[in-house]
Amino acid sequence: MTMSATYDPTENKLRLYSTARLDEDTYARAKALGFRWAPKQECFFAPAWSPAREDFLLELCDEIGDEDTTLVDRAEVRAERFDDYSAKRAQEAASVHAEVERIAGGIPLGQPILVGHHSEAHARRDAKRIENGMRKAVNLWETSQYWEQRAAGALRHAKYKESAPVRARRIKTLEAELRKCEKTKDEAEKRSAAWSHDNLTMAYALTLSNYGSYLSFTFPLADYPREPPASQYEGDMGLWSALKDGVITPAQARDLALPCYTQSLASSARWIAHLNNRLAYERAMLADAGGTVADQTRPEVGGACRCWASHSGGWSTIVKVNKVTVSVLDNWGNGGKNFTRTIPFDKLQGVMNKATVDRLREEGRLIDHPDGTGFFRASAEVPAPREPERPQPEGYEALKEQLKTGVQVAVVAQLFLAPADLADRMVWLVDIKPGERALEPSAGTGRLLDAIGRVPFFLSDEASSVLAIEQNEALTLAMAKRRDPRTTYTCADFLRLDPAHYEPFDVVLMNPPFVDQYAHVTHAIGWLKPSGRLVAVMSSGVLFHTSKAAVTFRALVEQYGGHFTTLPADTFKESGTGVQTVLLSLTVPAAQAPEPEPTPAPETAPMPALEPHPVTLQTLADTIAVQAEQSQAQLARERLLLDWQSKKRPTKPQAAPCGLFAQTQGALL
Repeated sequence: MTMSATYDPTENKLRLYSTARLDEDTYARAKALGFRWAPKQECFFAPAWSPAREDFLLELCDEIGDEDTTLVDRAEVRAERFDDYSAKRAQEAASVHAEVERIAGGIPLGQPILVGHHSEAHARRDAKRIENGMRKAVNLWETSQYWEQRAAGALRHAKYKESAPVRARRIKTLEAELRKCEKTKDEAEKRSAAWSHDNLTMAYALTLSNYGSYLSFTFPLADYPREPPASQYEGDMGLWSALKDGVITPAQARDLALPCYTQSLASSARWIAHLNNRLAYERAMLADAGGTVADQTRPEVGGACRCWASHSGGWSTIVKVNKVTVSVLDNWGNGGKNFTRTIPFDKLQGVMNKATVDRLREEGRLIDHPDGTGFFRASAEVPAPREPERPQPEGYEALKEQLKTGVQVAVVAQLFLAPADLADRMVWLVDIKPGERALEPSAGTGRLLDAIGRVPFFLSDEASSVLAIEQNEALTLAMAKRRDPRTTYTCADFLRLDPAHYEPFDVVLMNPPFVDQYAHVTHAIGWLKPSGRLVAVMSSGVLFHTSKAAVTFRALVEQYGGHFTTLPADTFKESGTGVQTVLLSLTVPAAQAPEPEPTPAPETAPMPALEPHPVTLQTLADTIAVQAEQSQAQLARERLLLDWQSKKRPTKPQAAPCGLFAQTQGALL
């Protein structure tokens, strides 16, 4: 087994490296001395130097070398490790977040989970899984952010400890410790010389033991026999008490005291040597870095400095220079008098000597502060803006907000969410165009509204509008959070609304409750304007049921020339049902469309006469240029619409007569 030891003067740490596991006795000694195992560095380290720790390492390794890596080097390795932790936790958070979104079926965060009457228990289990997943995703993301901040903090702390002002303050601390050790050494020398006096009387011994350092020992009767009236106490006792109670003689007291002071002298000498070595290293490193700003430019009375007491971006006038501090004027800003503050040299951020201040003042490049505490430089550089904090992704913020209230469960009968690809197909079939009015009478969670929003230029066209009707209040409030200016949300029973109170619509897209599908679709047809189009998802029972309602509805569809398209059996699998469905497509002929009640034209004031305006060549050229720009924009708009209709959508199925009930297995997008 090979061992090596190092010492780092910057951190004042001792390290022990071993190629094999320490034996039990050595490990116990190391632990008792304060050594701890650092698994990433694969070594034992002591948080600070001490003579006992140094002796232990010298006993094991014969010598103590210098640490090869600097504090910044070790911090960079540590930061890389923290970055790796952060990346792993962020990846895990993204994976868990994706699983939550998969279970929720794309329902926007903050919206209650929707439970069909056929599978309430299954959905409640999904709700619990979603909440647990959300909590885990947030925790993983916060852990990722924690390690990222730790990585940046490790580098920042290492660079901070090696900066000139911090090193200067460290030198001041070491100098104070050195003075304390020298004082302890001087006192030990004096006490040792006093106890070594040849004529040591009882009175002199009592005086020495009463003043100075306190020394205490145990005096068992076997080692220190005495007869009453001397004290028979064998426990811990001070040297003065032992002399006064007749336990020991002055000569015995001297034999006990001298070894203590001799040990104190030896320990003080080692601490003084250690501190002198550290001071030499720190002073050399400070000089190599150029020193503090006070070392580079010596503060002067009449000069200026920048410190925490200065106005933002300004300088404080120096009124006094002390040994290691300067005095500057300050003011509370409440109209009171100025007062002085004492700022240490190592706290100064900048220093300007008196000659520079006088020259800038003569050149008119200084602006005095109204309170007389300092000035600003007329050509002062604008400080660089602080780098904004890295925002958290909106998804995790939404998860944290949702966790405050938990995942809510709402029971809504006959609710089967339309898959996104089916919603896109319905929008393509109805052939909705920008500027048209659209109706979604059973909006649910807004799947069809999302598909309408994906139509190019629809939501950006001011003439476009959508009316979304939903009977469930919770779903309506959740959809209203989208704040789409083109969509109006109404919480009402669609079958109870009168179409006469609304303007007719160009298109109707709907996924009605299958239990009342005939009533819903029939009622929706009455909301269409002449040549209006309707596309609806319906249960496949509409093709073969022999009830009066089904027969009447099929006759109505045939009257309007509508047709059905059979959808694949697993279309609504992600909604938790295998119900067979079809798509109904129909167009209301202009002759059979319900005529809306005429709306009286608003009274308008007569148009005022226009003053003649001379047409110049310049105005004519400007008009032609504007018209050309508008034509190019319209052409680009039409090309995008054609590309959306032709390249990313399937070919429209040919309409078949309703009486034949043509069934085509349409492929979903």
